[in-house]
Amino acid sequence: MKVSIITISYNSEKTIINTLNSILTQSYKNIEHILVDGGSTDSTLKILKKYPFKNKKIICKKTNIYEAMNLGIKNATGDLIGILNSDDFYNNSDVIKKIVKKVRRSKAAIFLGDIVYFNGKNYNKITRYYSAKNFNKKNFKYGLMPPHPGSFIKKEIYEKYGFYKENLLIASDFEIFIRFILKNKVRIKILNELVARMRTGGISGKNIKAYLISTFEIMRSLKINDVNSSLFNSLIRLPVKLLQFFFYDSNKLNKKFFIEKHKFYKKNLSSDFKIIQNIKNIDFNKNFILSAMNLAFLGYLIKGDIKKHSNLINWPDGLFSKIFGLNIKKTPGREVLTGLNIQKSKINEIVVLGNLGENQKLYLKNIYRKKIINIKLPYGSFNKIKKYLKLKLRNDQLCFVTLPTPKQEQIAYYLANNNNKFKIVCIGASINIASGMEKPVPKILSNLEFLWRLRYETYRRSKRLFETFFYFLYGMFISNKIKNLNVEIKK
Repeated sequence: MKVSIITISYNSEKTIINTLNSILTQSYKNIEHILVDGGSTDSTLKILKKYPFKNKKIICKKTNIYEAMNLGIKNATGDLIGILNSDDFYNNSDVIKKIVKKVRRSKAAIFLGDIVYFNGKNYNKITRYYSAKNFNKKNFKYGLMPPHPGSFIKKEIYEKYGFYKENLLIASDFEIFIRFILKNKVRIKILNELVARMRTGGISGKNIKAYLISTFEIMRSLKINDVNSSLFNSLIRLPVKLLQFFFYDSNKLNKKFFIEKHKFYKKNLSSDFKIIQNIKNIDFNKNFILSAMNLAFLGYLIKGDIKKHSNLINWPDGLFSKIFGLNIKKTPGREVLTGLNIQKSKINEIVVLGNLGENQKLYLKNIYRKKIINIKLPYGSFNKIKKYLKLKLRNDQLCFVTLPTPKQEQIAYYLANNNNKFKIVCIGASINIASGMEKPVPKILSNLEFLWRLRYETYRRSKRLFETFFYFLYGMFISNKIKNLNVEIKK
């Protein structure tokens, strides 16, 4: 059985790589991918032309979304048709294989699966679960339908009963379901499969205007298909849809979620940040800057005091790194110190920038068995400190920076830009804690270490905490910069 997947795109350079990767990595191989672009002015078409899928068709025509879908369907040569738009991707690499297996065993012609929504680039953080399991034909008169992106329809049904109505702006998928399922009684099958993941922000839920247009188009769709309903009935769909934002188990829904990365995906998707879960896997044969991903880092990133860097690797340090993945566990700084696999590297010398007492120096000697060099830095801004940074790092040196964020990252970047070889760890106060100079954080506050540390220099730390939390909230909920970060989780 041949499956035709239709993807509609328009200025989709930031998201379509996930969609393409999703098709490239499907274990079922008899797939035709039809890509209809509505006149993109960004690099979408360049990406599509480089897309190495053998059985692809690229159609460029300025159209609306439903005209583009019809164009894709009319050019399809497959027996079964699915629509996967340029913001969406399949839940795993076996989705099409499982669906084809169920289609072959069934006499139905329309197959309905489930979808989930996520925000930004946090694919694991589900915000809504739209299931086909409870779908009933009676739901249509209330403006409710099964999830369109989770559906697969035999091409013969389009040829027999018609295509999407192009004069509808938002609800043509609703109309076609009524026409197929209710009016012409096409047989359906519920797949009981989570088919796709969709990014929030679709046209039908964009704003009040879109909701009103959708409502009137739903009423029109019911009328032209001779279904008795009322405006009141169609308005009921809103509270029913709100239930999709609650009463689901994210861990269960994420259980079979997996992105297999094709080499095309790896080559074309550049991550903003990399979070490493196992410190032992740090490669000492390469240049790197290692820093904690926590509230301070994210806050100063949004403020602009910290920038992206091609050699930066973060370790997950606390509650705020968890927004990038449900399975991330906190790695305290003291575990970073003991986890670095220095003994199997060519490192012969540890350079510590910042204050280092005798006890801390002895601690580092005991765990690393290497020569320890301490270079004290003056108190003040980064611009003041950098005047004293004349350090030329060697390939056999590991550098620890013990200042607070963002100064330690600024120092690390400065050293990286002025050295051909560098291995730098922004370790903050972790040497003090690990050596016993400061009390360790109680387990109950392990993900909220910044609260525990307010015991010392309370005014300065409170001011800093307020500042970073403000910028974090701004980046998370107002500018959406944090939500839109492409963060790669490395093992």
